[in-house]
Amino acid sequence: MQADNGYTAAVERRELDNRTLAAAFLEQARRDPRRAAIIDPGGDMSRIRLAGASLALRDLLDDLISSDRVGVLLPPGKGGAIVNLALALGGKTSVNLNHTTGEDMLARMCEIAEVSTILSARRYLERIEEIELPGRVILVDDELLPRVSKARVLARMARVILGGAAGLDRAHPDEVATILFSSGTTGDPKGIQLTHAQVLANIEAVLAALKLDEDDIMLSALPLFHSFGLVPGMWLGLIGGPTIAAYPNPREAAGLVSFARKTRATAMLSTPTFCRVYMKKANHDEFESLRFAVVGAEKCPADLKQEFRRRFDTELLEGYGCTELSPVVSANLLDSHVTDRFEKGSRTGSVGRPLPGIEVRIVDPETHRPLPTGSEGLIVVRSPSRMLGYLKRPDLTEQAFLQGGYNTGDMGRLDEDGFLFITGRLARFAKIGGEMVPLDTVEERLAANLNALEAGDEAELAVAAVPDQNKGERLVVLHTAPATTPEQLLQNLEDLPAIFRPRPRDFHTVESLPVLGTGKRDLKGLRELALKLCAPKNE
Repeated sequence: MQADNGYTAAVERRELDNRTLAAAFLEQARRDPRRAAIIDPGGDMSRIRLAGASLALRDLLDDLISSDRVGVLLPPGKGGAIVNLALALGGKTSVNLNHTTGEDMLARMCEIAEVSTILSARRYLERIEEIELPGRVILVDDELLPRVSKARVLARMARVILGGAAGLDRAHPDEVATILFSSGTTGDPKGIQLTHAQVLANIEAVLAALKLDEDDIMLSALPLFHSFGLVPGMWLGLIGGPTIAAYPNPREAAGLVSFARKTRATAMLSTPTFCRVYMKKANHDEFESLRFAVVGAEKCPADLKQEFRRRFDTELLEGYGCTELSPVVSANLLDSHVTDRFEKGSRTGSVGRPLPGIEVRIVDPETHRPLPTGSEGLIVVRSPSRMLGYLKRPDLTEQAFLQGGYNTGDMGRLDEDGFLFITGRLARFAKIGGEMVPLDTVEERLAANLNALEAGDEAELAVAAVPDQNKGERLVVLHTAPATTPEQLLQNLEDLPAIFRPRPRDFHTVESLPVLGTGKRDLKGLRELALKLCAPKNE
């Protein structure tokens, strides 16, 4: 059943119109005040304690910050949750900033969002080598929390228990709750505006699909500037699902796997890149409690799924999403058994079925006409979680909105059972001799050969396109296996067209492949590295 605007009526806004993120959390805090809302290496914090601390901090921020948008530079954990919740309670828009993009890009993000104040912490700034931050910086640990008295926190806790959310939340469901910036791999960063109602709609859909409940403990080390880390990784647990076990640094593999064991995490959010690192540090005992792990942000290699299942007896469930969609679109699920009925929750090579209330269409990239089931085309998503738009860029917003949905820029297909397969990024094609060559397809085949070799256990591979005077572009392969030859990697590719097969001289060994702070591969950095390696020696 479709609503007039094209969204699936089953989930469209439902009762979310009269709730905000903060109000939804306060309802949970009043209903079950003692349940742990969040755990980090410093200990746990109950829902009611988090509510009291956030309300007390909100009142303090009222006297310090007059602007509606506030920058946040904090890791996952109690501090990040308190600050984001305090801003939501005060009707302000949080702008969780990505420091890994560098000082210039960080300053540009603040300029676009008109952020003049950033909330951070001294210990965190020391960890990230104290990069130069634009504007005014307020240190939560040094300057704010010491001014929040225990009496004030207890008073706010009592008010929540006695009166719930009434009068405590200043936001409106249709106001912008958060602005997240695109990774900036190409061009100017885009500020993606997500309202309270949009984020809540996505959380409702994720909870319905994954069947998470309050007995689950969701482990996440993904940064709060990552939509996957902010929404499923933080807000989902605060609003009506599992306790969040937040680890502050996704790159500290040994610490994370030890934390997983200590907290008895039952589910994990991550990226394939980070999961591969964790596998090198974890034994079966440390991930023994995991029922499943959901990975996104990049394609999950088949060998990684198989090895994770073999080592830990648990599934890596690949999902798909976009920040512009708040963010989750689809996910593979665990198989379900209901009385005598069995339902397959996942399909090899797919990113799962769309979540409840989300519609995926495959259309012709040029005409935008719907294509038959099984055909490859452009992925368009209709969802109640679609962003409000790009901040100050109505032109880009208009380009991104298509047929009442969002133009993902990704290519894919739907099978007869509704499973979505991503076949490539529209921008991840090379034009060689007038023919379009999908880089992801070539990369997948070469990576399969690499993983079959002895060096493949630790090695990585990526394919980029660089300009070519004769054919327009050519393929360049970067890998981290110095003992592997191009001829070995090119084995068994005879079924591919000749232009899909890179020349042996265009294979280059590198120490590591560039990765963004979000855990995604840095495509811009990858291309720049390929151009550098292919440059004439006299340059």
